[in-house]
Amino acid sequence: EYKNKLHTIAGLLHLGHSQQALAYLSQVKDEHDNVTKFLNERIYNENISGLLLSKISRGRELGITVNIDKESKFTQFPEKLDHHDFVVLFGNLIENAFDSLVAIDKKEKEIHISIDDNDGILAILVSDNGIGMTEEVKARIFESGFSTKDRENRGIGLFLVKEIVDKGNGTIDVTSEPKKGTTFVITFEI
Repeated sequence: EYKNKLHTIAGLLHLGHSQQALAYLSQVKDEHDNVTKFLNERIYNENISGLLLSKISRGRELGITVNIDKESKFTQFPEKLDHHDFVVLFGNLIENAFDSLVAIDKKEKEIHISIDDNDGILAILVSDNGIGMTEEVKARIFESGFSTKDRENRGIGLFLVKEIVDKGNGTIDVTSEPKKGTTFVITFEI
């Protein structure tokens, strides 16, 4: 993503459009600063902030908008869980959403993330408007080795997510509709 931005700036400069290059550079910097400021103020763990920032960038590369609810807040981990668990949890849910969106032909491809840390409950939502799942697929998604993708080393991510949720005594709810998308809602007591 950054290479594309650098090429755009270099191209504008080579064409003699220095004012447009400066305006573009300023816009890119402001967007990045706003997201970074939000994550630093609302997500109290640098590992999770870093992961979310990288997923926003990865989404841009794929033509997918990754939105984080502006009311999101994360202040503490549930008992028995740490930042390693949450990197695996968020990483796998978001990567699955990317895979779902890459596999569908839609103009607007979006992932919505919400983290609500309030009144002793941590609720995490990851939702996409991708290919969705049938009830048969949904019934098997947490099985080790089960995958709808034809590549090797698949079928582990959601199995790991379920193990983490169980380790933290949480719950996971999945809603999905073919060609409409999928939503994961995970809750923990904190």
